[in-house]
Amino acid sequence: MNQILTKAKCIIFLSLIVLIAYYPSLFVPLNSVDDSGMYLHLLNTDAFTLEGMFFPGHTGSYYRPFVLLSFMMDKYVWGLEESFMHLENIVFHLANTLLLFAVTRRACSLLKQTSLFVPFATALFFAIHPLNTEAVNWISGRTDLLAGFFLLLAMYSMLKNPLTWPCSLLAAIFMLMACLAKETAIFFLPAALLFPFYLSSHKDEIVPVSIIVRRNLPHLLLFSAAGSAYFVFRALAFAKGDQGVTRVMTHVAGAESAGMLTSLRLVFKSIGFYAKKLLLPFPLNFGITHISDLYLPLGVLVLAGVIWLMSRRTLPAFFVICAGAVGTSALMIPLLRLTWTPLGERYMYIPSAFFLTGLMLTVGRWEQQHVRFRTALVLLASCLFGIALYGTVTRNFLWQNSLALFQDTLKKSPNFTPAQNEIANALYAQGRKQEATVIYKSFTESEGLINAQYGLKNKALAFMNEGNFSEARDILSQLLANPGKHEVSILLQVLELNKIQVAAGKATIKGVYAESVETLTRLIALTGDPFYSYRLGIVHMQIGERQKAIASFNAVVRTAAPTAYYRKPAEKLAKELAM
Repeated sequence: MNQILTKAKCIIFLSLIVLIAYYPSLFVPLNSVDDSGMYLHLLNTDAFTLEGMFFPGHTGSYYRPFVLLSFMMDKYVWGLEESFMHLENIVFHLANTLLLFAVTRRACSLLKQTSLFVPFATALFFAIHPLNTEAVNWISGRTDLLAGFFLLLAMYSMLKNPLTWPCSLLAAIFMLMACLAKETAIFFLPAALLFPFYLSSHKDEIVPVSIIVRRNLPHLLLFSAAGSAYFVFRALAFAKGDQGVTRVMTHVAGAESAGMLTSLRLVFKSIGFYAKKLLLPFPLNFGITHISDLYLPLGVLVLAGVIWLMSRRTLPAFFVICAGAVGTSALMIPLLRLTWTPLGERYMYIPSAFFLTGLMLTVGRWEQQHVRFRTALVLLASCLFGIALYGTVTRNFLWQNSLALFQDTLKKSPNFTPAQNEIANALYAQGRKQEATVIYKSFTESEGLINAQYGLKNKALAFMNEGNFSEARDILSQLLANPGKHEVSILLQVLELNKIQVAAGKATIKGVYAESVETLTRLIALTGDPFYSYRLGIVHMQIGERQKAIASFNAVVRTAAPTAYYRKPAEKLAKELAM
């Protein structure tokens, strides 16, 4: 096999496959779920500092400074050109594919497997695994790509026997960097701590636990320190409250939890579902909301299998355990009720890399013991390659049409309000406004549906555009009673409603003054953005509250970046009002 495969040939072929398979992704538009909001935020950001990225000082749930840094690079290097932002995602996926090739080669070396077939096949199936198309095509999915990049570097640094402390230090730093790209990377920590116990190639080579602990104490301490450092970073970044950690405490085991039995049922179903997805990814769905109860017994069997693998203490078993450890973060999503959907294919991007490595290392060992089946194995791999490549390429083409993507989503997840909302958004973007409005106005509050606010906000907007302000206000008031992560956008819509009402002569500036002040004050508390202080100053000035207006404008001067376009007007107005 090595006479056909060489390292250079493998790298060239893997690179070509990724670039060819994901070439359609260059023409994918901004996805209206998260991408558009992120794009507008970047467009309206005049300046940034590293301190502001890493230590914003306000409250929040997501802490991903490295991803934000990459988006800022998109702004200042590519000018937020969409095709280049997609190209960056593709390049990250290519880098991860080549890193996985290197990781598996090093693992094969530790197991004394000399064939290049195993690392090549592992990287190839990761490169074209249909499950990974969501993370690559979705610009906001870069979180998984970037975190995966650093975790693969951490794994590559660890794969040494004996394991030295400089390697452990480097790996721990990479893990910390992965956590700063996506918080779910912290679930790699338990696997990293277990790694020294799984350096055997066979069960009969296992070293006693006490000896391993003594030999690898620096490794254990360094990774523990890196994990602690991540939570210190979060505490400093969210000085006014870490909503993410709080939500985990309240929704997993606290007052907001669904109950022990319900939570266990959700977890076991999710385990079975994701295990099936890793092996059989079809059908692909961007908005997975419900899964069959038949996945529950499968989940129990998979968990039992992982526990059995933990007792094996071999390197191939470790990679599967690592996939399970990182994948555990996805099991918490249905309990936290925080994201667009309770289940997502993108959550398996990193676990798929580790799972494929463990699987292919096992296949490689089996192939060494059963050489007569080598030809059949290559034929099987070729067939699977063709199926996976077809699934990936067709999915990438589907992502080029937002309307088709969300119609496909709604077909697979009927009555999913956010998908209906995105279909309406796509129709609106195509100029089919009447069709979009009909869909917007059909939305109703869905009890327990995560992020139903997407549709209801647009329903309010449809009524605003028709001049039905009372209906729009009722919907926004209803949304503010349970805003979820949408509070900022809902509050901005309240301000827009007030503005439109005043312009239409249906309200006076004085009549909406109190609500506008309350809304802007809340926005300042939530975001810390000086622009809302500027808007608050304007509102006070319009009603004749000079001292309050001066205080707001002075707050802008103190806190806004020197390049902010509204800073000089605020400074000028503060001086004029003080005269």
